Amino acid sequence: MNRRARGERAPGPARGSPRRLGGAAARGLLVAAALLAASCARRPSERSAASDGAIAPLADAEVAPARASPPARSSGEPPAPPATIAGAAGDARTARDLQRSPLRALRLTGKPTDGRFEATLALGAAEGGAAAREVKVKLAPALKKNPLAFRRPVAFYRLARALGARVVPAAAARRIGIGELASLIGRDPAARKLLRRFAVMNDGTVDALVLAPAPGPPGPRWAAPRRRSIRFDDAPELDVWARWARAPSPARGERAPILRDYLEVLALDYLAGNGLRKEIVIDVGAGALSLEANASAFPLHVRAHELDRQLERLVEAARFPRALRDALARFGPEEAAAALRPGGIEEELVPPRALVELEERRQALLSLIETKIADRGEDAVLSL
Repeated sequence: MNRRARGERAPGPARGSPRRLGGAAARGLLVAAALLAASCARRPSERSAASDGAIAPLADAEVAPARASPPARSSGEPPAPPATIAGAAGDARTARDLQRSPLRALRLTGKPTDGRFEATLALGAAEGGAAAREVKVKLAPALKKNPLAFRRPVAFYRLARALGARVVPAAAARRIGIGELASLIGRDPAARKLLRRFAVMNDGTVDALVLAPAPGPPGPRWAAPRRRSIRFDDAPELDVWARWARAPSPARGERAPILRDYLEVLALDYLAGNGLRKEIVIDVGAGALSLEANASAFPLHVRAHELDRQLERLVEAARFPRALRDALARFGPEEAAAALRPGGIEEELVPPRALVELEERRQALLSLIETKIADRGEDAVLSL
């Protein structure tokens, strides 16, 4: 009998045990504190910057309009601006569509052993009335070798949605009957071999991760042809964006939408303990960034040095989006639990330990931004 995957949990500390920082988390906070102290004691060093020509492929892009920033507030917990609320509602609707819209077809993509499909969804068919609109999305049924792998990308998306970040495509988990999967796969021999590798639960269903192809609701970005991936560790674009972020005022050639996306990328990966980011997708047509491979978010253990890249770039940044700072201030432990453990133990996307470390990193990032505000003023720092 197939083992039931639902309800299994990654190991975490027992409830009621004394709160203790793990080595990796403690080291990350120490590194952040040390780098912050150094940044306050001296001006950020201007390392050799890549030329503006490094982002030539974006030169002719139609840049998306800047997101509106809420007015400055002197004290108190900032309320969510209307634009953020509307965006979160739209993102939630997109996630529900991924979860509930009928599947029309599946096509195996990539390596057959990876078990990844391009799926055709009939948006609107579940609601009746208007004719359904077919869209292409990504679908990955849970495999026996890692039946809970779908949880990390969903958790990363829910973190981004809670913070109003717009660089992560919608992600949702849905249950699909093994019979429906077999019917949709059809007679493709490579795909049919995967049926034996799916993690089938006791009720005959398989958990599947469903991913939108791009951030935002269904639209032109979901089928954008001008998209390319860059490496996170050595792409010249990263040096250009870092130089923009270090500048206390808009730098020559700076593109504010790209810079906001870049800072969202750093903040999200840092908060989720995701030090293994391999690539970032540039949507040239929209002039925006996208994080589409998020399986390394919320690892059970963050090893030493894995978050150094994100920390160093965040400490060097001179400006931040006001909306990001405000969202961090609102996103306390209760909000994190509601986003990442919506139904308690049975529906937890991350183990309890991950929530503890998320809160530690949130406080560290907030402290970093507030220290910069104390040094240079709110209007200067929160100018994106």
